[in-house]
Amino acid sequence: MRKMEEMDKWLCMSTATISILINGSPSKEFVPKRGLRQGDPLAPLLFNIVVEGLTGLMRSAVAKNLFNSYQVGRQKEEVNILQYEDDTLFFGVATNDNVRVLRCILRCFELVSGLKINYNKSQFGCLGKSEGWCRDATLSLNCSQLEFPFSYLGILVGVSSKSRIVWQPIIRKFEAKLAKWKQKSLPMGGRITLINSVLTALPIYLLSFFRILKHVVQKIVSIQRNFLWGSHHEANKIPWVRWDTVCLPKSKGGLGIKDLTKFNEALLGKWGWELTNNQNQPWARILLSKYGGWKDLISGRNNSVSSPWWKDLKVVFQQQNSNTISNHLKWKVGSGDKISFWKDKWLSDNLTLQQKYPTLYQMSSQQSSTINLMGEFVEDRWEWKLKWRRNFFDHEIDLVAAFLAELENVHINQSSRDSLIWKADPNGIYSTKSTYTLLQEADREVIEDSASKIIWSLKIPPRATVFSWRLLRNRIPTRANLRRRHVEMPSYSCPLCESEEEIASHYSTVSGGRL
Repeated sequence: MRKMEEMDKWLCMSTATISILINGSPSKEFVPKRGLRQGDPLAPLLFNIVVEGLTGLMRSAVAKNLFNSYQVGRQKEEVNILQYEDDTLFFGVATNDNVRVLRCILRCFELVSGLKINYNKSQFGCLGKSEGWCRDATLSLNCSQLEFPFSYLGILVGVSSKSRIVWQPIIRKFEAKLAKWKQKSLPMGGRITLINSVLTALPIYLLSFFRILKHVVQKIVSIQRNFLWGSHHEANKIPWVRWDTVCLPKSKGGLGIKDLTKFNEALLGKWGWELTNNQNQPWARILLSKYGGWKDLISGRNNSVSSPWWKDLKVVFQQQNSNTISNHLKWKVGSGDKISFWKDKWLSDNLTLQQKYPTLYQMSSQQSSTINLMGEFVEDRWEWKLKWRRNFFDHEIDLVAAFLAELENVHINQSSRDSLIWKADPNGIYSTKSTYTLLQEADREVIEDSASKIIWSLKIPPRATVFSWRLLRNRIPTRANLRRRHVEMPSYSCPLCESEEEIASHYSTVSGGRL
């Protein structure tokens, strides 16, 4: 606590007294001697404070060159310990010295903290070493050997995201949640609610990490569509409305069911946002060291170093036909050390200086420089120091004047950092909701449907709302609609008047007349 400089902010607390019910009668109260009770809200906080000592031990071992950390990328970003809740992961070079130091660190932690490490739940794994060496190291640490692939936080590690094994559990959960018996017991309004709740609950974590495969989308959409319209393996039902229409917002004529592909892209887009605005985080430093960070994400080419995950992320930001996400990101200039002067969007319009002034870009001898390298402070005032390959011709003077006029209102602030602004949201912060809406609008021109908006705003039962929506779109099983879908029937006449073909408007008129 003293090392964390938080000692003065804490008060000492004594634990509560407890009693036990014996044959229905409470025993005499006593003070527990082995720490907090299970379920105490203070327990996770105190555990995190104590385990911070494990990080301190590792930090000391690295500082004294006793432990060799694993180094990532060109900048050799060191990784040696990561902690998430009550999980701790150690990383290091696969050497006997590291194994011995790690064993000493764990033993010291036990002696100092009074906690016992459960080695039965601990595992050791290594890459690039023989199976015999791994087995000896495992025995030395008194734990079990880690087999690849393994699951951590619900994601398979050691398997490509393109593998069916990664997505099969999600498909099975969808099939279980959207089961046939629920389909029979729920009206259509309830089915819509269940589809959305299952999509929100089950695959969010996986969709926010991996780019979903097309065949997985097709399989999940098939499960959702069959559940919505009542189809199953014993009987096929007619899907009365196209699925891309079903996925539209309710105010625009759809049912508000999420489009899996666009939802996946919106979730993945947040990685780019977080990468630029949280560059001091360990994961961001690792990506910067290994791949090049933001620059490689929006303009870099794939190479042998790029992992499948990084390649998928680049697809989201480098789409050939539509760069919806990239087009709505803009830099806010601070010190200018992260923003490329020519290649990033940081001025008032949605163009880079390279796009707006291609002739001047070709003449510049600072094509790859960041903003802070394009000038300097002279008596607390920023002055541009632009360097060109040649002198300007007379016909280029007006172009240069317009270029310099655009730079006049730029303010460089050494004390603030550069940040990325999300233009699709008023507060400038990236959100999955606004991105999903943008992707929907970019894919097809969607206009407001006033009739649907009124229907969904009515305070009527969901069953009636869904029926009204289908009636409005003429997607109810009238005999005229069944004939158009080549469903054979003895007669296509209206069963009420038997004089005309049964259509939605005719049915409403006849029913209204009889009422």
